Amino acid sequence: MGNDDREYLPNSPGCFLCGEDNPSGLRTRFFVVENEVRGSVAIPGHMNGYKDVVHGGILAALLDETMGWAATVFGKARLMFVTAELTVRYMRPVPIEKEITVRSRLVRDAGRLSYCEGELLLDNEVCARGKGIFSPLDREGTAEVLSYLRFYDCNKFKNLFGGCQ
Repeated sequence: MGNDDREYLPNSPGCFLCGEDNPSGLRTRFFVVENEVRGSVAIPGHMNGYKDVVHGGILAALLDETMGWAATVFGKARLMFVTAELTVRYMRPVPIEKEITVRSRLVRDAGRLSYCEGELLLDNEVCARGKGIFSPLDREGTAEVLSYLRFYDCNKFKNLFGGCQ
């Protein structure tokens, strides 16, 4: 699947990770490939922890974002989700300004909770793994979030939320 065939997810203008209007953010676009939510980004130097190493909180945020989207896209509820629990295992440092890939998937949809896993890769080597438990917003909460999301480059996912829009 080439870049032109990607099915992009909507983005929130002010979001730290995907917001195009956030001057301090990463402006990452997330997309779906088969049964995964993915994104690629080179983390700028001002987001370091130790010198020339990406801060672990940034890596956790990327895993959190893609796992939350995996619960939304692949779950039965067709609602937006919030994080109930997040666990990250850091396996190796991630250098700043190198392109990394994050990918996540839904492991189990248990109705009221969804369980997801993800990993962050540099040059096809896993640098961090995440597990998360996600709780769906109600229909009204989902509708509120949808009111400010931007859906350009989203074909399939414009209709993902059924009657919530």
